[in-house]
Amino acid sequence: MTEQPPMSHVLSLYNDVDELCAVYNPQAVPAIRKMVAARKASAAATIMVYGVYNAGKSTLINALLGAELAQVADTPETYSIQGYRWGDFEILDTPGIDAPQAHQQVTREQLYGADVVIFVVNPLGVVEEEATLSALLELVERNKQIFLVLNRKNPLEPLEAERIKDQLRERLQQMAQARGLASVLQAIPILEVNARSALKAKLERKANLLQNSGFPKFESELNHFFASIEQRQILAGVATELSGFLGETLALLDQQRDQASSARIDAFYAQIARREIDLRSLLKALVQGKSSAVAKGAMMAMHQDAEGAQAKIDELIRRANEQVCGELDDELKRLALDAAQLLEDMIGQIRMQHADMPSTGALNIPGVSVDQPCAETGSAIDMSLLEASVRQAGGALKAEHVVTAMKLGKEWLPTLFKGIGPVTMGKVAEQVVGKVLPVIGVVYQVGKLIYDAVAGDPEQQRLEEQARQEQQARERRDQAITSLGDDIAWEFSRALTEVVDTNIKSNFALVNDKLKALRGSLNQTERKLSEDRELLVQCQVTLDTYV
Repeated sequence: MTEQPPMSHVLSLYNDVDELCAVYNPQAVPAIRKMVAARKASAAATIMVYGVYNAGKSTLINALLGAELAQVADTPETYSIQGYRWGDFEILDTPGIDAPQAHQQVTREQLYGADVVIFVVNPLGVVEEEATLSALLELVERNKQIFLVLNRKNPLEPLEAERIKDQLRERLQQMAQARGLASVLQAIPILEVNARSALKAKLERKANLLQNSGFPKFESELNHFFASIEQRQILAGVATELSGFLGETLALLDQQRDQASSARIDAFYAQIARREIDLRSLLKALVQGKSSAVAKGAMMAMHQDAEGAQAKIDELIRRANEQVCGELDDELKRLALDAAQLLEDMIGQIRMQHADMPSTGALNIPGVSVDQPCAETGSAIDMSLLEASVRQAGGALKAEHVVTAMKLGKEWLPTLFKGIGPVTMGKVAEQVVGKVLPVIGVVYQVGKLIYDAVAGDPEQQRLEEQARQEQQARERRDQAITSLGDDIAWEFSRALTEVVDTNIKSNFALVNDKLKALRGSLNQTERKLSEDRELLVQCQVTLDTYV
């Protein structure tokens, strides 16, 4: 339910095949295990969670961890820095701003060494907490990466939430001016979450509750910050090392095989597996690009035309949604053509190899009538099963591409790579529009009223003061619009990614099911080698996406 940080994902991919590697490549495994252990033990960065004792710091940490590890209490109980591992990072729980002086000193000693500070506040009353906001601005002065988290213990109405955010931004501006700081709002992203609901959702595996808590976006923002150039290079190095090791292991596994026919099945699977990864990468980049365009278009619409913004944003989302879903549908149709040709080629090669090899006996596979491989010839695969597993691609192919050399009985390919259909395409737009757009009018009005009130006030005694207040009002208004644009893009990306992933998974699952049936004709040794090879290939092609 929670997206893994990149390094954790890379290491977990290897962990899934570690025992297989020990079987086929035992001499090299110890060195790889040592490298993986070292990476696991080393935190890539530190995250310090800061705030007052009743703001829900420990609950937020537990929600990140997905387990009740950090101590939660109604009075300041955290007397020292407590560390917890979250993916690639170390999370530090602190005594808090209002802890006894001696405990605050413990915090300050490590605070300025942290890479990120998550500043947790209760949205109700935060505007009046001068000590809290002062500590926040002190971190801004030290160029710390900050996430200001409004941890709402009870649901807030959209209008109330936006008023609190705007009042908070205004108060931060006033205090920043006194410190000689300018344009601080861009350095202090404000995220709204319900940590208690997020923790409950993770413990009880309730996806809808987790989405409504606002936590997935918060975690995504954290991971996005840590995806720096330097860390991507480190990640690529680790992924390359592991992928190369898996390549050696696959070569050693292949040396144990004595049948070219089963190897061709695995070569076909490897091509399909890589096409799946390529398709995911293509669509992910497309979704990200369209999400960015939706955010920019939404912000422009709100800036230029408040009354017509909602209709324009609605159209932006629908058009971008149709483009991504259309690309996915086209790619799946192309894959139907390619998979048909690859499978036909594989059948043709194996038929030529086994043309003069008789087969006897019977082998029962659900839904397929086949013969038992011939023991005298040593054949590892039965041709009748292969011929029953492929047909002309039918409606998925253009007439000039239909393969007519083999007229085989079992109709598999019409059910493979079947696209996503117009009904699914429409669901994304409805979901995003229904969840985010009703708030646009409220958010825009908050920002617009503030700006109009200042800009139209004839009683300003000094033009300089008027100009300063107008500038600050514009900054708050722009920040509110930017925040909403980001929210729209986030919901669009999340909903569309879910559609893409679901359809890619279901389409490729059909192919994999057919390949598993094909393995039913292999002898026991070859079948085990083929199944192990599939797991290693799956791991390798996924690792290659990080290189």
